[in-house]
Amino acid sequence: MVAPTVALRFRDTTPGIDTIEEHLKILKKCGSVWWGWWKKEFENDHADFFRSADDFMDIFIVDRSTQRMFSAKSSERIFTKGGAPNPDLVPPYYQHSAKEVFGWFKLTSIETADYSPKIANLFGDNTVVIANQTKEREEVTIVEQKNNPNQSSILILSDLHLGSDYDYLKQGQSAEIGNTKGTLTDCIVADLARIGLRDDIGSIIITGDFTSNGSWEESDIKDITSEFSALTSALSIDRNSLICIPGNHDVVRYPSTWEGDPAKLAVSNQVSLKHERDFRVFLNTLQGREFKHPLDYIEKVRLKEADILVGALNSCRIVSTNWTEYGYAGQSGIDIIKQLGSEKIDRPTFKVVAIHHHLLPVNQVEAPKKNGVTLSLDASRILEASQASGVHIALHGHQHMPHLASYQSLPGVGQEQSAGLTVVSNGSVGVAATRRPGEERNTYCVLTFSRDSIRLKMRELRSDQKSGNYLYDLTIDAKPAMPS
Repeated sequence: MVAPTVALRFRDTTPGIDTIEEHLKILKKCGSVWWGWWKKEFENDHADFFRSADDFMDIFIVDRSTQRMFSAKSSERIFTKGGAPNPDLVPPYYQHSAKEVFGWFKLTSIETADYSPKIANLFGDNTVVIANQTKEREEVTIVEQKNNPNQSSILILSDLHLGSDYDYLKQGQSAEIGNTKGTLTDCIVADLARIGLRDDIGSIIITGDFTSNGSWEESDIKDITSEFSALTSALSIDRNSLICIPGNHDVVRYPSTWEGDPAKLAVSNQVSLKHERDFRVFLNTLQGREFKHPLDYIEKVRLKEADILVGALNSCRIVSTNWTEYGYAGQSGIDIIKQLGSEKIDRPTFKVVAIHHHLLPVNQVEAPKKNGVTLSLDASRILEASQASGVHIALHGHQHMPHLASYQSLPGVGQEQSAGLTVVSNGSVGVAATRRPGEERNTYCVLTFSRDSIRLKMRELRSDQKSGNYLYDLTIDAKPAMPS
């Protein structure tokens, strides 16, 4: 089969709706159907290509999540946000959002085709690719950070919640009389000095919830960037050494007070990823990160005796029900984990997955509820893929509950046993006491890497800069990947 020039990506986002079947109903009845292109804000519009393209075009339509592929013929394309050219030729489930669609492909046929991983891997975070102009997996890149030949440790922070839920002084804020609180930077640096690690930090991983309740006002961005400017300066590291993962307070898929229909929301701003805009703007302000870069990526941290491959996963993806506050990494996250297993190794290398939402239960008292805020819905798939790729540690935050656990699935008949991994629930480093379960205190974690082991230290962090207790201080049973 000759590959069509254009490939369109889709996913079933509305409960009870099969995207292909809904389009086929109209196609069989009327002879053609309009297919809406929900272009993401950061995505290329391919204007030059479509202006010069032939009237009739063969295309692929791809669903990576279910590994389905269809071939289709398009007789016409229209790029406008004025609504569908003919609403009667648009499936009813997204007619109400037609004005938000960036472009339309008029299809005269849709046929089942064999799924092609090669074509599917072209997309990255995009929804349309030009097959002969796109390199395979061009969006999944490794950014090798600055070498840190004198450092051996990575600082792990989770759930800062700057804003209404924050428990520290902000940079430049003066304490009132009798208030013993310091800034987050003051408290972290003092405690790292206390345990002899202040000068040993080569990178910082933040597993989400930088802000509180989706608040991204200019003042919020200023407060957060000021705090991290102070922290990176105090630890003598570059802001590019921050590895930032979004949390559910950073990427709000719909407000907690919203009473609309999640199914309708799923086919409008959610599909175009408008809900990620503020977090992408924040990353650009914080460290100059390109707005269009995917939120699932791999970074390499080169420390004194070992390299660390970090797979950063975005678990704040759409799920078109009231359960959207549950995590979901999706196929893009799984692809990152699989790539961790295939990367070239030239030094002793440890592999880490970092995500916001929980991968294993840690809180025994939380009851299920309509708007859930706990596990990643595809946690088992994430853990299985991590184990298969030789991941040593999976990090997450989210429920403000520090906890350590080991995960290892047992092999089936004829399968080889893979090494297990350690799952670190990092608690919260910055949230106020009213948002912490029980008597939990704020916590942070440091991973120290030698050429053949990992040392984990998790400590309480007090806002008055006094010494907290160790929650964990142990060596993790992990053998690095070695050069072949």
